[in-house]
Amino acid sequence: MAEGTGTGGARERVLEMIMGCWRTQVIHEAVRLQLPDRLAPEPLSSDLLAKATGTDPENLYRLLRGMAALELVRHVEGRVFELTPDGATLCTDAADTLRGIAMHWGDRQWRSMALLGKAVASGKSQMAAGTDSFSDLQRDPEQAAVFNRAMAEQSLRIGEAVARAYDFARYRSILDVGGGYGAVLVALLRAQPAAQGASFDLPEVRAQALAYLHEHAVGERAGYIGGSFFEQVPAGFDCLVLKYIMHDWDDQNSQRILANCARAVPPGGVVLLIEQVLPERITADPAVAGMIRGDLIMMNIGGKERTEREYRDLLAASGLELTRIVPTDTVFSVIEARPATTAHKSGT
Repeated sequence: MAEGTGTGGARERVLEMIMGCWRTQVIHEAVRLQLPDRLAPEPLSSDLLAKATGTDPENLYRLLRGMAALELVRHVEGRVFELTPDGATLCTDAADTLRGIAMHWGDRQWRSMALLGKAVASGKSQMAAGTDSFSDLQRDPEQAAVFNRAMAEQSLRIGEAVARAYDFARYRSILDVGGGYGAVLVALLRAQPAAQGASFDLPEVRAQALAYLHEHAVGERAGYIGGSFFEQVPAGFDCLVLKYIMHDWDDQNSQRILANCARAVPPGGVVLLIEQVLPERITADPAVAGMIRGDLIMMNIGGKERTEREYRDLLAASGLELTRIVPTDTVFSVIEARPATTAHKSGT
């Protein structure tokens, strides 16, 4: 077989996968030092940036070259760099900023993936998992801010996709269960000007969530309810939305959450799970690879991604019936469920 074709091409592709971790850390350190924000107004030299960040000038120059190789900055001349459009997505005030996600992946997710082998060998979570881990996270202001902002950054766009794919016009009150800052709720209320809603999550998130809801101009129609979905889910809402909640938990804990949702939803109401639905057979499709990445991440904290069959069984065990799955223009789908005793009467 000729050099550079066949096996050679395969070797280069796999080699790139093996070494791909360097990108995550270059981006994480750049964001941690606020380099995109500092470069946004004008090009700067690495020496000036080193002075502003309290770092070593030579090594910061080398980090900036790494950013240039990733096209996050452009190496102008000498030691001067300027921000690129790609790099601007990491700025704090960028629309749909990726700053929080970069911080999350370079720290908590990085540590989690390093423990993958131990999770496979033991069958047990290697990172703090369960209800205590989320409570502990929210009690650490710095870590909580990174985590909650990262989740909001991802959720807003997903919520917009869900609003395009699923008809919410019939619902006047929406509860974003485990909603954190309420980014999904923001997207749904923007799409339905007559609706009202609330984000329901741990009490520690209240102040930041209310600020976020007002920041996104839905604060007059959106509130915040503190509590635990393991104890009960607030009643009085005809649409309960759970975005990427089930994948955080094993089947036993997921059933507890869903059973509380089944008790809270009124006749004619609906429970919507916004999740990635794994195919029964895995292929090398990029979208499927992203789902598998998520499944391996959740392995270390006690969660999992699921197939349609697994969701159907999970819902049935919780007093709910899966009525349909609505795809979106993202990798996420809307899994519609209703209380099992009324699902056949309510229709879709």
